[in-house]
Amino acid sequence: MSGARGDSNVNHVTRTNQIEGTRIPTITIAICILIAIVALIISAVAISNPAGSDITVQGTTANIQQNQPPSRAYDAINRYQASNERRIYTIAVGYDTGPYVYKDVSGFPIGFNHDLIDAVCQEAGIDCRVVKEPSTNCMFSERGQPHRGGIGLMEGWYDACTGWLTTRERKQIFAFSKPFLKPIEVYFFAFPGFNPFNITGKKIGLISGFFSNEACLAGLDQVTGRDVPHSNVFHAQTVDELLAMIQNGTVDVGFSTGPSMATKINGTNIQRFPSDPMFCKNAGQPGMMTRKDNDFNSKWNEGFEKLVSSGRFKHLCDEARIKHGHLGEIDCVDA
Repeated sequence: MSGARGDSNVNHVTRTNQIEGTRIPTITIAICILIAIVALIISAVAISNPAGSDITVQGTTANIQQNQPPSRAYDAINRYQASNERRIYTIAVGYDTGPYVYKDVSGFPIGFNHDLIDAVCQEAGIDCRVVKEPSTNCMFSERGQPHRGGIGLMEGWYDACTGWLTTRERKQIFAFSKPFLKPIEVYFFAFPGFNPFNITGKKIGLISGFFSNEACLAGLDQVTGRDVPHSNVFHAQTVDELLAMIQNGTVDVGFSTGPSMATKINGTNIQRFPSDPMFCKNAGQPGMMTRKDNDFNSKWNEGFEKLVSSGRFKHLCDEARIKHGHLGEIDCVDA
């Protein structure tokens, strides 16, 4: 009896092993078939699409080839975006330059420069944005050194800086639009009793980047001692800093433009010298200043010419003298 049971168990195990042995190949075959199906699907999708990936840019599909290096692929995306977006031009204006740039009672920036930018950009059909920036980011200078381009304009932080006069030095670095103002006058700023026609031995304060620099001083034929030694030249970064240098005795006299200092000396004992304005030699008229590889000036000039020919520029200047003239004279070019 026990032998029969043993034979029965052996037969059962044998049948079980046979069943399991049959099941394993079946599962393997099923997996292989599934993999083959997936492979066929992937192949079909790959064949139906061109080499490359579709990237959606501003709601439009652009095919960017993936066999390019990553940097070139990004360049392709950027070129596609640039061709499908309206360009925004960024324009820098300075801080508190008389009637040209100042703040209203609520702290909002206003002035002739803002009015002019709005009007010209509208005529040119371009989208312009204004940013307030230190003037030294457009142009700066150091003792005994020629003017150099400021980091903001050189590095392309913005397209243009507003209201910069052409000079021989500046034209070597930057390009300029058609002028919209007449030449800007310069003065000495000092305590009462200062003699503006003899600055021999005086410590002179200048504003970095302004056209009223050492070269301008050297060209003032009516002034004795105009070739100021570099050791007697001190640069301020802002108009306020120059005023402080005069008041605390760091310099004997400041030399700057009339509009930039006019409102700053109000309420102080600093006076403007001489009574009649002076002008720098080789200094032109104010306009927009850009890098030479920037197309902004061509757009600006087109809009400005339309503004002038329509008579709106003259009207804008007349209105500006009423709105902003309490902070100084606005002397537009004849139009």
